[in-house]
Amino acid sequence: MSYTTTTVEHLPSKEEIINRVSRLRLVGDHEDKVDTQETARPGPKYPQYLPVWDKTKFPDWEEVPYTDPGSRATKDKRNLFSHGSTHRRITPAIGEEIEGVQLSQLTPEGLDDLALLAAERGLLVFRKQDFKDIGPEKQLEIVRHFGRLHIHPVSNHVWVMPLSTLYELNHLKTLHRRYMKPNEVQKISSVSWHADHVAEIQPPGITFFFALEAPPAGGDTIFASATEAYNRLSDEFKKRLEGLLVVHTNKDMLAHSEASGGPVRFSPKETLHPLVRTHSVTGEKILAIHGGHATRIYGYKQEESDYLFNFLLDVLAKGHDFQTRVHYEEGTVAVWDNRTVIHSALYDFKGDERRHVVRIAAMADKPK
Repeated sequence: MSYTTTTVEHLPSKEEIINRVSRLRLVGDHEDKVDTQETARPGPKYPQYLPVWDKTKFPDWEEVPYTDPGSRATKDKRNLFSHGSTHRRITPAIGEEIEGVQLSQLTPEGLDDLALLAAERGLLVFRKQDFKDIGPEKQLEIVRHFGRLHIHPVSNHVWVMPLSTLYELNHLKTLHRRYMKPNEVQKISSVSWHADHVAEIQPPGITFFFALEAPPAGGDTIFASATEAYNRLSDEFKKRLEGLLVVHTNKDMLAHSEASGGPVRFSPKETLHPLVRTHSVTGEKILAIHGGHATRIYGYKQEESDYLFNFLLDVLAKGHDFQTRVHYEEGTVAVWDNRTVIHSALYDFKGDERRHVVRIAAMADKPK
């Protein structure tokens, strides 16, 4: 399927966006005042990654054959762990922190090893990376190694590249201001456990998430291992989950964006995916349930579905011994396998702080 021809309803010109960059606020809409004199806040360090929302239309995704790069990897990850590099488990059940490896310098074989390690550990954290400075074309080239790049159905993207390059900026400006004033919002917590875009025929797998600017405290992402969550269930309970399907849909998300005047880049999607899926490389079984696009158990009455949904979500949300969190610094890159973990952003940072981050996700196999 080609995305070389699209219909663009509105896309600001490069000149328009350059003119707006100095005025675009990444946190709040008020001006700072120092000694009663208005003073402009420092602008973003990476203005070329500021978000735009165009209304490009794309043909709906079609299923395509997929070969997981992790299937080509070496068991000892010799192409990933270069001489002098170190790596340690963040917790026994999830996460690996790696030092001495530059993602931008990995060979195709190194990226294969990366895919396998991400599948095994769920989450990989790399510090002091130059990834944010290598430019969009190189960034996209690296993530494209793991599959077709995902286009967000309604969210923003980076203006430096056309949307057809599948580049998304997760800046979430409006949420920044909301959570600086917790008493003004309707939720006690910003936690919203989910996996990304599970309504797709082939949901994202390997995901790169890197920080351009980050607050000194807060703004973390929390992760839970859906693989370990499944392993914690009793054998008898596992038997009762086999063969169950979950209805996933993005209809509400698209309808909300349309009602708000935002983009709707694809037709609404409703899919059936297994409640327990198997990873194509590791063979591990995964508890594939979460908030967001998952709505109900297929064939169950609503009360029955809610009962099972709530219990399984509780397993994941309360499983602190198979959870971890990542704090971002400039140059931090988190890489995770969207099939094996669920996550939530935390909008807990306060004050005049900026969280400027970018996500690029590669689509993987159809869940089985």
